[in-house]
Amino acid sequence: MLADSTQVAGKNFDYIIVGEYGFFEVCHVAYAPAGGGVSRKPGKLAARYVVLTLLAQTAGLALAARLSEDTTLSVLVLEAGEANLNEKAHLVPRQRSMQFNNPKFDWAFNTMTLLGFLADLIVLCRGKGLGGSSAMNFLVWNKPAREYLESFGHLGNEGWNWERFAEYSKKAERFNMQNASWVSRSAENNKIGVHVFTSPLDSCVFVSYNFWFRSSDWPQVHGTSMFASTLDPKTHLRAYATTAYYEPNASRINLTVLVSAHVVKVNTKANGDGTVTAIGVSFLCGGSVHEVFCNKEVCLAAGAVMTPQILELSGIGDPDVLEKAGVQTKVELPGVGANVQEHLWSGIIYEVKQHKVDGREVNTLDPLLFPEEAVKHAALHPQGKGALNLATVCLAFLPLAAISKDAERLQRTVSDTILSNIRDGKYPSGLQKQYEIQLKHLEQNVPSLEVMCSPGPIVPPSRLDVNKKHVTIGFALNSPFSRGTIHITSKDPLAHPEIDPHVFEEHVDLQTLVELVKFCRTLAMTDPLKDILGGECDEIWPAANTETDEQIEDQLRNVVSTSYHTVGSCSMLPLEDGGVVDSRLKVYHTTNVRVVDLSIVPLHIGSHTQGALPCVNLIELTR
Repeated sequence: MLADSTQVAGKNFDYIIVGEYGFFEVCHVAYAPAGGGVSRKPGKLAARYVVLTLLAQTAGLALAARLSEDTTLSVLVLEAGEANLNEKAHLVPRQRSMQFNNPKFDWAFNTMTLLGFLADLIVLCRGKGLGGSSAMNFLVWNKPAREYLESFGHLGNEGWNWERFAEYSKKAERFNMQNASWVSRSAENNKIGVHVFTSPLDSCVFVSYNFWFRSSDWPQVHGTSMFASTLDPKTHLRAYATTAYYEPNASRINLTVLVSAHVVKVNTKANGDGTVTAIGVSFLCGGSVHEVFCNKEVCLAAGAVMTPQILELSGIGDPDVLEKAGVQTKVELPGVGANVQEHLWSGIIYEVKQHKVDGREVNTLDPLLFPEEAVKHAALHPQGKGALNLATVCLAFLPLAAISKDAERLQRTVSDTILSNIRDGKYPSGLQKQYEIQLKHLEQNVPSLEVMCSPGPIVPPSRLDVNKKHVTIGFALNSPFSRGTIHITSKDPLAHPEIDPHVFEEHVDLQTLVELVKFCRTLAMTDPLKDILGGECDEIWPAANTETDEQIEDQLRNVVSTSYHTVGSCSMLPLEDGGVVDSRLKVYHTTNVRVVDLSIVPLHIGSHTQGALPCVNLIELTR
């Protein structure tokens, strides 16, 4: 049940959880009055909350569910978006695109760049509403290489390692598979349903990456797989934070969720030892500002974009940033909003010339652009059939050495440049340590790149001939060297923060994407995909007249986007290394404020983020 603001304002809770978007996000309930449920009115919230969870995103709802298992605790979740329950745009896999740039579902943050070379601003799509981005992502559930998790510990975070991650992963998963031997290897007593299915488009571009690699004479085949999807095999609907953590627990009387509650700031009191203690949260709901109080902790699960914004609005951050925005400094913490990292993504669209292979139709998603075809597939979806049931499952995660025969030279150039700058003292200590790990990952051939094949176009139909079929080979750089920033520019809590990803500030990122473009072109010219493309491999988008590295670089500067996997803006690092939270996720110089979302990741991981660090890991560490 959702609560309203009259059930929240002026009351006390043990925990307050703030959610907007997250990584470990703990499924926040929308407005749940004391007594359970989701509300839209602030005034009747129970006396004091033990925990305040700000913003009901992925990790926030999981955290709220776990904390409220203790009936002696009162837990409040504040979500800035609506509850958005039972929305087809959320639940039907291929209707997820209906959410993008839709203000009901998407925060749609615009970025800026100091380099100023992008023709279009990058839009960071972020889930708006209960469940956050777990309601709008591509349903991919995979895990990073061991080395990425181990790097968290190497950067000064005791207890963060692969073994701990693997332990908690099993608590967060429930695999539903037809093969009994696979089921026996899965975890039990889990939460998020991760399901295996056969694609309804398996006669389309279901091309073997392994075959591609062998045909292309690459040195080794590794990192290619069919990945699990967060789908319910009975209903064929998305399983996400709301369905996994909120709905089963909505009746708990000690769990309160308030939606349409936009956090203004965390209210703190100063202690005599230089620290501050959170006493509650101010939030905007129904056109008025309300206040709610906490007995124990405030947990921020607002995601890598909005968590640093909330901290800065609360006076916690870089004094220079706060002064320019007109905010009084309560805690000097320069790392807030710094060390931002993002997976850089782009792709190449080809026209499918061969519509039948071995007598079988080559199906793509292009027909869904026609209303009659969309209606037909919508009718098939409840049976688990048709194109709307398709999730992203065919991915490859690879090191630079696996995709470029020029990798050794490029790695040597990068290493020489970085090490020279380290000797000259050009990097702050935290970034220097991160770069040293990234260079080691390059030497060890840790997968840092991603390649995927999608049976359809990745650009609006206005740029394509809708009567033709298309396939996209997408690619991503998952371990960038460039670092961005996210900061407020005013005291207005409704104003989006300024996001500067510093795209390609380190030239190696651009050079690596150039190698990915050349590699993907090689794949397109390799059977069996070459046969499907008719042997001509006409590039429809972005452009085919780019041959030299310089031409490809110019093209990438104008078409690069992101995978919506932003991390690092409240990094879990030692304070002297620019950290914002310690290894138990507590904000430095505070006694009871924690961050429980993707913003704490100090060094980006080479995988999709939904299944990378299960929220239960955070929950156990913070209790």
